[in-house]
Amino acid sequence: MQVRVVLVSPEYQQNIGYCCRVMKNFGFKELFIVSPGCEIGQEAIKYSKHAADVLKNSKIVQSLRAATKGCGMIVGTTAIRKLGKELTRESITPEELAERLKGSRGKIALLVGREGTGLSREELRECDAVVRIEANPEYGTLNISHALAILLYELSKDKSEPAVEAMGENERNLLLKYFNSLVDSNKQGVRNSGTIKLSFKRILGRGVKSKFEAMAMLKILKNLTLNLGKNKKNR
Repeated sequence: MQVRVVLVSPEYQQNIGYCCRVMKNFGFKELFIVSPGCEIGQEAIKYSKHAADVLKNSKIVQSLRAATKGCGMIVGTTAIRKLGKELTRESITPEELAERLKGSRGKIALLVGREGTGLSREELRECDAVVRIEANPEYGTLNISHALAILLYELSKDKSEPAVEAMGENERNLLLKYFNSLVDSNKQGVRNSGTIKLSFKRILGRGVKSKFEAMAMLKILKNLTLNLGKNKKNR
């Protein structure tokens, strides 16, 4: 399983170092850091211990888009329970995530948010799935390195050979493009188009695993979009 860990605006060098350490503990090496809120220097190296190579090879970028480029699936993390109909934070467990990704050949971006506030609603909207670790309700927020350790432990259990070619970033983006276009073209008959678009993105994250499945869906969505465009021209 190919996992890219993405730390979004981490605030403390100590935590960055600890995250590198747990990544190496479970055999993951690819780290992107988005707009760090601290310098990354000797303290980060100190706390990374024998995983200083993970830190040294990490990439610092200024946007989430740059950090997730090339990934076929984006997984966010949250410590907040879903409130009512707030689809943004609709979450699964680490075990469910690991089962869903089992045998995948694609690259997964695993986003870990800020120590103080976590990932924003806007950042969670960019995710295909959101994972939440159940903890003591009296203090349910884990340190980012502790949360990352639990997630990577579950993902590292998958020793199976890749079963199928996974849906890639290109197929994912095209599916979203055509579906969103269909929603936008029917605005008069649709309420809460943003929620509908986000629902489809999460469905892709939960259920579409292979490139074959993605291409089958892409064909029909593309044809529907093109036919709708032709019908509008002929009116």
